[in-house]
Amino acid sequence: MNDDPAALELIYDGFGRRLYGYLLSILCSEEQAEEVLQDLFVAIAEKRHRIARAGNLTGYLFAMARNCAMDFLRHERRERREDGIGDRESFLVAAGPAQGTTDGEAAKVSHALRALPVEQREVICMKLFEELTFNEIAQTLGLSLNTVASRYRYGMEKLRREMSGGG
Repeated sequence: MNDDPAALELIYDGFGRRLYGYLLSILCSEEQAEEVLQDLFVAIAEKRHRIARAGNLTGYLFAMARNCAMDFLRHERRERREDGIGDRESFLVAAGPAQGTTDGEAAKVSHALRALPVEQREVICMKLFEELTFNEIAQTLGLSLNTVASRYRYGMEKLRREMSGGG
């Protein structure tokens, strides 16, 4: 990437949509996801020399996206406290219905995802919707591979129960 201006464009073309979907799953707001995506690409441009040396570009970019989203949420919570507005929980939801699903099915999946603990929801969204490997998820979240696999397995079990009505 170094100083090639086309590199940023290539990263945006190759990862922009996936990063936006991931940010949307964390922030649950199109407006906020777009804002954070802009901030993310400014950070990518500023850290282009570090990114050029990243061994795993996908993992590195998703880690940067997660950090930008968490910074945004911390800043938002701080502003809400200063304004006297209560803290709100951020839910991870699918960025949109999967291909071949109806709106009712998508709503059922979204509801079932919301029933999961945030740690499990995040891993499931990264695995299923962003198609990251367990290794990439572990690197992005700074967790062990076993922890990521466990969160995915337990989350999927709960998701199946929730989807079958056995909640």
